[in-house]
Amino acid sequence: MDKIIEFKCVPERPVYNSTDFKIYGVSVNSFEYPDVQIGKYGTATIKGNISELNLGVDYIVKAKEVSDSHGVGYDVINIKREKPTTLAATRNFLYEILTPNQTDVLLEAYPDIVDRIMNNRLDDIDLNKTKGIKDYTFNVIKNKVIENFKLAEIVEEFRGLFNLSTVKKLYDKYTSVDKIKEVIREEPYQCLCRLGGIGFKTADSLLLTLDKDGKECQKNGKKPVLFFGFDLITSYQRAKACVDYLLDENENNGNTYMHVGDLKKQFDVLVPEAKNNLPLILKSENDVIFDRELLSVCKKETYETEKYISDRIKEGLQIHTKWDCDCSKFQELDGFKLTDNQCKTSQYMCENNIVLLVGYGGSGKSSSTQAFVNMLNAYNKRHLLLAPTGRAAKVLSGFTNENAMTIHRGLMYMPPADWGFNEENKLPYDVVIVDEFSMVDIFLFRRLLEAIDFEKTKLLLIGDDAQIPSVGAGNVLYDLLKCENIPTITLDKVFRYGKGGLSTVATDTRTGTEYLDKTKTGMQVFGEDQSYIFMPILQDKLVGYTVKLYQTLLSKGYSVDDIAVLSCYNVGDYGTVALNKKIQNAVNSNPKAKITFGDTEFRLNDIVMNYANDYKAIIYNEEYIDDKNTTFIANGESGRVVKILKDAMVVDYDGTLIYIPKSSMKNIRLAYAISTHKSQGGQFKVVVLITPKAHTFMLNSNLLYVGESRAKEKCYHLGEIRTVNNALKKKENFDRKTMLQIFMKAE
Repeated sequence: MDKIIEFKCVPERPVYNSTDFKIYGVSVNSFEYPDVQIGKYGTATIKGNISELNLGVDYIVKAKEVSDSHGVGYDVINIKREKPTTLAATRNFLYEILTPNQTDVLLEAYPDIVDRIMNNRLDDIDLNKTKGIKDYTFNVIKNKVIENFKLAEIVEEFRGLFNLSTVKKLYDKYTSVDKIKEVIREEPYQCLCRLGGIGFKTADSLLLTLDKDGKECQKNGKKPVLFFGFDLITSYQRAKACVDYLLDENENNGNTYMHVGDLKKQFDVLVPEAKNNLPLILKSENDVIFDRELLSVCKKETYETEKYISDRIKEGLQIHTKWDCDCSKFQELDGFKLTDNQCKTSQYMCENNIVLLVGYGGSGKSSSTQAFVNMLNAYNKRHLLLAPTGRAAKVLSGFTNENAMTIHRGLMYMPPADWGFNEENKLPYDVVIVDEFSMVDIFLFRRLLEAIDFEKTKLLLIGDDAQIPSVGAGNVLYDLLKCENIPTITLDKVFRYGKGGLSTVATDTRTGTEYLDKTKTGMQVFGEDQSYIFMPILQDKLVGYTVKLYQTLLSKGYSVDDIAVLSCYNVGDYGTVALNKKIQNAVNSNPKAKITFGDTEFRLNDIVMNYANDYKAIIYNEEYIDDKNTTFIANGESGRVVKILKDAMVVDYDGTLIYIPKSSMKNIRLAYAISTHKSQGGQFKVVVLITPKAHTFMLNSNLLYVGESRAKEKCYHLGEIRTVNNALKKKENFDRKTMLQIFMKAE
C-alpha cells in the first residue's frame, strides 16, 4: 500500500523546473517529522506537476513516498501555504511578487485583495487606482494567490482524486467548485477533454475513478464528491468521447477519415463496455459523418473543409480572367534566359485563375517565380506573397526581393478576434502567391480560400512534391496534382546536375540513387563548387565532430545564423536537444546572464526557435509589461536572446523584442540544431546534416532530400555510408486517407 505522508517544509533549491513537472529540495524538521527521508544534501525531495514555489517559505505538503534510482522522494498530492490573515502577512506575501512601492499602492486601494481573489470578487477592481499595476501584473498576482491558497482547498474538496494540475485548469475555466462539479456532472468528458493537456485516456481514467468513488460513498451512506446519476462506463458520452479521440488521433497522423472497420476495432479495445453506443453515434446527425458507400468515418468539420476546398477550386477553375501582358518581356533574369517551361508560369497565370507550379530543388522554381513577380510589378498588379512558416516566408522574400509573410499574418489572424480577411472581407489583390505549399494543411488552405474572390484574385500555388507533406491533416498539394484539370507547370530539369555538388546529390537522393563510393574510407567531396562534403564518422564520435565542425565554421567567418545542424530526431543521444546543449556549451559558455526552464538553460545571445504559433506574443516594454500590446510570432521563427530578467527573457525576432515569461518558455527551444522536419521551407548558408546509425529506422530519402536542399552554399554530411544507402532505399509514405481527391473527381 502506498505510504501517504503530510509534513511542513521549506523549499531551499529548485532541482528541475518545467511547465508540467518540478522538483525541489526542501528542508524538513526531522524531530517533528522523523518519517520524512532526508537525502545526502540534507534536504528531502518533493516533485510533481505543481506551481512554482517560493524559496524560504513554509509549505504544507501531502505526498506519496516513492523510491527510484535517485533515492526516496515524495510525489506531491497537495501543497499549500497558510493564508495571510493580517495586513502585515499579506504585505510579506505580496513582496514576493511586487516591488515595495507596488505593494503599498495595491494594499492602499484593496487591503483585502487576497480574499477578493480567492472568492472571485473582482468586478469592482479598478486598476486606474493602482499605479504601476496593470492587467499583466494583476494577473500574475491573481495566479499566485490561487496557486498558493485556493487550489489546495479544491484538491481537498475532490479528496485528491484530481491532481493540482487538473484542478488548476478546471479553476481557470470555471472559477468555482460548484461550477466545476456542475459541468463535470453534466458533460464529464467534454469538460475534461477541452482542457489543454488532458486527452481521452487520462480523462477516462479520472472520471471512472470519480464514478467508482461516488458509488462506494453512496453505498456506505457517505456524501460523495460527485454522483453522476447514470452508468458512466456504458454511457453514450463515454462512447462519443472515444470516437472523437480516435478521429483526432487519425488526423494527427495526417488522414482526414477512417475506415469504419478500423474505428470499430480501436473503439472496442478502449471502451468495450460502451460498444452498444457506436451504431447510435454513426447514425445520429452530430459532428461525425459516416459515409455508407465509402465506409468512411470523419469529423463533420473536416468533411466540410475538404468539400469546401473542392467546391472553391472548381469555382476558380471555371473563371478565366485574361490579362493582356506581354510575357515575352520577362524571359530573362539577371542575364540568363529562362527555359520555355519556366516561362509558362507567367503565361499560365495570364490565362487562368488557379495554377500549380511544382519542381524539385535546383529546377528553377525561384527564377520562374521571380520572373512572374517582375511582370506583376511592370503591369502594376497587386500581389501578396505568402508561405506557411516564418522561415519559408524569409526565403520567399529573399529571392523575390519583396515582402513576404506567413499565411496567418497575411490573413490578419489575431485571436480572440476572427481572421481579418475572410468570406466577408476578401483580400484586395490581383494575385496571391503561396510558396512551400506542400506544408499547408486543409484547415489553413480553407482559410485562405475563404479570403479569395476568384472574380478578382488569381492564385499561384508553388511546391516540391518530393518534400514531406503537411504536419496537419490532409495532403492538399498531392491531391491537387492528381486532378488533371488544374493548369500545372512541372519543372523537372535540375540545371546544375553533375556540376553543382548540392544539386547533384539532392537529385540522386530524391531518385534513390546511391551516390557515395562504398570503397572509399575518407571524405568524399561532390561538385565543381565542392558544395557537398560527406564525412564518414562513426556514431560514437559524431557529436564531438559536429561541435568541432561548428566551431571551425564560426572561425571561418560564418555566424550562428548562417549554420544549421539538422537531425531527424529531437530526443536521444544524437537528437537536437543533446546537440544543442553541446553546441551551446562550446560557443556560448560564459554568458553574462541565464535562465533555466526544465532541462534547458537559456543564455544571453543564444539563438532560439518558437515551436508554436503565438498569436499574443507580448512586445517588450522596459517600463511595464502590457499584455494587450501583442503581435504574432509564427511557429518556426527564430530569434536571439537579448535580455534575461528575473522570471522571463526577451527575444529579438527580426527587430521585434518579445517578452517571454517562464509560462511561455515551453514553446521555446535552442536552435543551433533543429529537426529536419522543422527545417523544411528554410535555407541556410551551411547545413551540417547528421545521420547516425541509430536513426536508421526514421531516415528515408525524402528526409535526406529535405536536409540537403536546405543548404545554399555547403552541406557537410556526417554519418556512415551504409546508413545513407539504407535511407536511399526508403520513401516517405505520402499515402493519406483523404476525401479531397474523391470530391475533386465528382461532378
